[in-house]
This record gives sequence, C-alpha cells and structure tokens, in this order.
Amino acid sequence: MNNEVKNAIEVFKEVRDILKKFDSRDEAIEYLIKETKLSKEECSTAYDIIIKIKD
Repeated sequence: MNNEVKNAIEVFKEVRDILKKFDSRDEAIEYLIKETKLSKEECSTAYDIIIKIKD
C-alpha cells in the first residue's frame, strides 16, 4: 500500500477516535458540520464510513 493511502487511513482513524467520544451519532455529525462546513448529508455519510474503520 502506498504511503499516501497509509497516511490517509491513519488520519481517518484519528478522526474516528474523536467521533467515538461523542455521546451520540447526531452530536458527532454536528461536530463534523462545524469543522468541515459540509452539509449534514455529507457529514452523515462520512460519519458512517469513518466510524467503521478498523484498527
């Protein structure tokens, strides 16, 4: 696997760990919206993908 992909996966894992600290999915999505300025739909999709990343 190339280094750029490995680095991206590591960043996603860090984001996943941040998202897991929220009490609910909705709170985590609101955080993503504030941080990224993306739509709720985009952040919901991103959340669903990121939260499934395994160690």
